[in-house]
Amino acid sequence: MPATLSAFSEIAERYDGFIFDVWGTLYDGGKAFPDALSTVRALAERKKKLLVLSNSPRVPSVVAERLTGIGFELSWFTDIVTSGGMVADIVGGRNDAEARSLGERVLWLGRARFPDTLPAGAFTEVAEVGEADWILNAGPENPDSRIEEVEPLLAEGAGRGLPMVCANPDKSVFQLGVRQICAGAMAERYESLGGRVRHFGKPFPEIFTHCLERIALPAERVLVVGDNLETDILGANRAGIDSLLLGGGIHAGELAGDPVQKLPALIAEHGARPAYFAGSLAW
Repeated sequence: MPATLSAFSEIAERYDGFIFDVWGTLYDGGKAFPDALSTVRALAERKKKLLVLSNSPRVPSVVAERLTGIGFELSWFTDIVTSGGMVADIVGGRNDAEARSLGERVLWLGRARFPDTLPAGAFTEVAEVGEADWILNAGPENPDSRIEEVEPLLAEGAGRGLPMVCANPDKSVFQLGVRQICAGAMAERYESLGGRVRHFGKPFPEIFTHCLERIALPAERVLVVGDNLETDILGANRAGIDSLLLGGGIHAGELAGDPVQKLPALIAEHGARPAYFAGSLAW
C-alpha cells in the first residue's frame, strides 16, 4: 500500500524534481486548486526543478497560457511537455521512421477544438475516411460526444487499415465536475475494432524519457504527481519514477467515503502502484 500523506511537505525534500500532471492535479478544468497553487509556489521557492506533463493534444505554449491565466507563474517551471507537442514535433516534422511512413492525406479528428496538434501545412487534410491515408485523433469534435457517435467512422477507418496517431491517451476528464470522453477512449475503441494506434503521452515510456531529459535528473530523484492511475501512475511505474496519487481527481467517485480503504482494490484493478497517496496537494 502507498504511504498516505497528510501534507506534501512531508516528502518535499526527498526529491530534487517534480513532474506535475495538469487536469485533475493543478486545476479542475476551470480554475486552479488552491492547495496545488500554494504547493507549487513553495517548491519553486525551494529551487526544486518542476516540470508540467500534460496529455493535452495542444502544444506547450497553449498549456502555458492556460496555467498563467489561473495563477501559476511560468518562472516556477523548468519546462512544459505535452502529448500534442510531441505529435507536432515528431509526426509534424516527420522526425522518425514511423512518422515518415505516414501518407500525405490525414483525417484530423478534433480539428476545430485542437487546431495546433499538427503544424499548418505539414499534411493535406481531408474530410472523409475514404480519402485519408491515416487518422490523427486529437479527441471528439464536441466535448459532450459519446463513443457511439464516432463508432461508424472508427469502424470504417479500422476496416480500411488506416493507422491512427492518438494525441491524448486520456480516456476521460472531469470538466467542472462533468465527465467527458477524450481521444484515448476513441483510440481504445479503434484498437478493439482491429485498428493500429500510435500513442503519444502518458502512460507510454517515450514521453517520460523526454521529461527526464528536460528536467536533467535521474529517475530516482524525481516524483510524478497526478490523479490518474491509468496514465500518471502507470507511466511513472514503467519509467521507474516514484509517484503520488491524488484522490480528488478522476478517481474521486470511486474513492468517495473512505479512500484509504477503497484504494487497494483500485490499485489492483489498474495494475499501477503509487508510492504515496494524498487527498489533495495541501502543503
